[in-house]
Amino acid sequence: MKLWIAGSVTQVKAAAATGLTTTIVTNPTVVAQWTSAQQQPIEDIADDVVQSTGLPLYIQLHGPSATSFIAEARALRRLHPLILPKLPSTTEGFIACRALASEGMPVLVTTVCSVNQAYLAAVSGAASICPYFARLGESGQDPAAFIATVAALYARQGIKTEILPASIRTLAQAEAALVAGASGLIIFDDLFRQLCDHGVTDSSLKDFETDWDKTFYRFENKLPA
Repeated sequence: MKLWIAGSVTQVKAAAATGLTTTIVTNPTVVAQWTSAQQQPIEDIADDVVQSTGLPLYIQLHGPSATSFIAEARALRRLHPLILPKLPSTTEGFIACRALASEGMPVLVTTVCSVNQAYLAAVSGAASICPYFARLGESGQDPAAFIATVAALYARQGIKTEILPASIRTLAQAEAALVAGASGLIIFDDLFRQLCDHGVTDSSLKDFETDWDKTFYRFENKLPA
């Protein structure tokens, strides 16, 4: 299982420091926010993020032609091997994915909204696909059922492409995606901070704290401040 994080530069660095996240992901909106906030080109920011966190960073490429996608991916890869390509589910995106995967790059294919696209991503050698959970639901599709269908297809065919849904806005959506067969989640920092929240956990710990107050234990004054 994997947990991929999105957010501001400060947020993704803080999330990486927890040791719980495994990859950092951007989209064009995130890239625009990063460059606006930092007043630096994305190349410099991306290099700083991977150097600081030690985590892979997927940058969504602009393209829109396969030639442009490939050139952009190679240029970013030269900066640091942890900077990886994220491509859209278009014909040009799949062509570029095939070429980049053949060079050993683990490609993330995004905006996967149909079984056909999921199939083409696997044929193209994508390491991962990214369905948009909430957006699919808003379009009238059942996103959990879609993930379950793709997961079953991949399992039947022995396909190694992983399913990492994004556009997850609530804890309930995160759980539904995981139960449906997702390989992990792509979530923003605010939801990441809520993953362990539950009322029963809170009430149980409150009760335990009362018992701790009644307990004598020697290690208390030896713990670091």
